[in-house]
Order: sequence, then structure tokens, then C-alpha cells
Amino acid sequence: MVKDKLIIPAGFFTSGHENNRFAPISSLWYKFQVVSASFHNFLPSLEYREHEPNFIRLLENQKRTYAEQYISGLPDKLKVRFHGYTLQDIKDRPGIICTFHSGSFRMIGHYLAENGISFVLLVSKDGLQREDELASRKYDERQRQMLGLDLIDANDSNSLFRITRELRKGKSILIYADGNTGTGDERSGHNLLSIPFLNQQIRARAGAAFISHLTSVPIYPVISTRQWKYVPCLDFFRPILPDKKLNRQVFAEQAISRIYKYLEKAVEKKPWQWEAWLYLHEHAGITNPIPEQESLPIRAEGKKKRQVRFNEQDYSFFSVYGKYFLFRKSNYQCFEIERWLYQRLIGIYMQDYAYTVAMLKRNRMGSLVTNRVVLEIQ
Repeated sequence: MVKDKLIIPAGFFTSGHENNRFAPISSLWYKFQVVSASFHNFLPSLEYREHEPNFIRLLENQKRTYAEQYISGLPDKLKVRFHGYTLQDIKDRPGIICTFHSGSFRMIGHYLAENGISFVLLVSKDGLQREDELASRKYDERQRQMLGLDLIDANDSNSLFRITRELRKGKSILIYADGNTGTGDERSGHNLLSIPFLNQQIRARAGAAFISHLTSVPIYPVISTRQWKYVPCLDFFRPILPDKKLNRQVFAEQAISRIYKYLEKAVEKKPWQWEAWLYLHEHAGITNPIPEQESLPIRAEGKKKRQVRFNEQDYSFFSVYGKYFLFRKSNYQCFEIERWLYQRLIGIYMQDYAYTVAMLKRNRMGSLVTNRVVLEIQ
């Protein structure tokens, strides 16, 4: 089979980014600030100067993964590693194939289909049509029936019944644990678990573990990463077997925590590989607050001009629908501000004028100094 080449159109990555610094008017400004806040909270060891390069690479990886939806066959350089078992074990005992939106995550479905593993993809309602079109484009009706490729609406109240039925037919279920989906109506939060992740806690979907315990099928954790020169790699970690002696809630907490530990190792090495940084703030639980920076003491005695800079490591600002906000990264908190202050913050951030402490105090902005939104320049 001839492999399709991965071609990403020029200009497909980013806009509004020049000289390695985002401007507040950039279309990517808000996204970057939210992702930077998550880097700040979950990966405090990642220096602030590394936030922007990782964000840019995250967007590049996202576009690369998008393009990989349409390739036929498998890349010649694809690496697949099984830890303690083989692909045949999944064929012999179908279960829950649990993964994340990391690396080349589209390759997981491609790999399963190319190797004759019948599976059903659990997907949110708004993605059903797109996924169905992709499957139909890649496989004809005969191939889809032979592989058993099908989709289940994760938000359908009958989804658990359908999943159980497909498992009984001998199909596996492919689930993205970090997606905003789950079995049935989760608005009440009953299917969410608070688990440790990196330096904080997150509210994670527990559907995969609940299904495993209910149906007595194994969970097969899979982590997709990119190796040197973007070579995709799939790691199939040891299956998690349901333990009926454990309470379902206890088993779910242990299983989901273990799966996220596999993700942690990949994220710590290459943060840009995980797409969910873009919406991690929606599921974050801040349990280890990161201390904010403090101004260094001014050593030069009698210095009149105490100039300031914007504390972009701990704060940001943005405009949404005609309203203006100051954004504290340590807890994702937003404070509505007036337009004139928003414009002054832009000026301080862009350093287009030598703002001083005295000037801020004279112009009703002294609180920016006391709250460390701006810091004195040494």
C-alpha cells in the first residue's frame, strides 16, 4: 500500500505572532495566556521563557494531528511498543482502550483498524458527524462492517447500554479520557473524579473505569507521543484488570490515577504534545498555589525613576465582547477593569513608555504595584 505523505499547508499554524512575543491584539493572545496559566500551575519547573515555545509547538502538533486524520495506511516509521503483552491479547480479550489527545493520537484508531481490531469509538455528539465522515472516507462499507467500526454518542442517555452490547459482541471501546465527554448526562458531575496530576489536581472522567468494573473487561492504557523528527509512537501499557473485590468508586480512582500517571511522564518531557492544555483550566483544581514574584529591592539610593514592567509570569489581561479583564494565572481568576486601565496595561506590557511607580500612583494605578501586577525594574 502506498503511504500518503503528510502535507501541512504553509501558514496553517499561527497568526499574530512576531519576534517571539505575542501582542495583546493577536488572535492567539487569550489562548496563550490560559495555556501559560496551566503551565504555571501544573508545571512550575517549566521556566516562563519556555511557555511560548511550547505553546507554538502545541499548535503545530494540533495541526499536524488534524492532517493525519486523512492519511491512508500507517506511516513507515510508526513505532508501537507493547509492555508485557501483545496485540493478540486485545483480539482475544476485547476491552476499554483508554487514551488521551496527545502526540499523534489519531494513529491509535488507524493502527487498530489496520490490524483487524474491531472497535467502537466513544465520541461527543458534536463530533459524531465529523468522525463518521472520516471513517467513511477511509474505509468502504464492507471494511467498516468487517472491522465493526461504529460510533457511540458519549452524551446519549443510552450510551452505557450500547457500550455493553458492543463489548458482548467482541468489540473493544476506544475512549479519550481527557475529552469533554462521558457516558450519559454528566452535568451533575457524578462521573468525575478528583485525582492528582502533576503539581495540582484535576477533575477527570471516570467512565472508562466504571465500564470496566461493570462489564468485567480490562482497560488497555495507550499513550501516543512523538519521537525525534515527529516520528509517532504508541505505547500500550499493561492492562488494568477489574477487581470485583474493590468498591467501584475505589477501583475507578485507582485505575484513572494510574492511567494519568502514564500521561504525566509524557507531558513532563514534552508539554507541547498534549492538546488538552488548551482546556485544562476548565478541569483544574488548585491545591498547591504557586507564590507570585516579588520586586527586587532597589539598591541605588536616591534613585528617582523607579521604572516598572508588567508581571507577565503571574498576570495577564484581555478583552472579550467589549469587556476588559485582568487575569491572575495562579487561580485563573478574572477581574473586570475599565477600558482606560486595559490600555495602560498594554502600554506597560509593550514597554512603549518608561512607566514609573510615581506615575502609576499619580494616575490611580498604585494598586498595580502593591498587588504585584507590575514589578519594579532592578
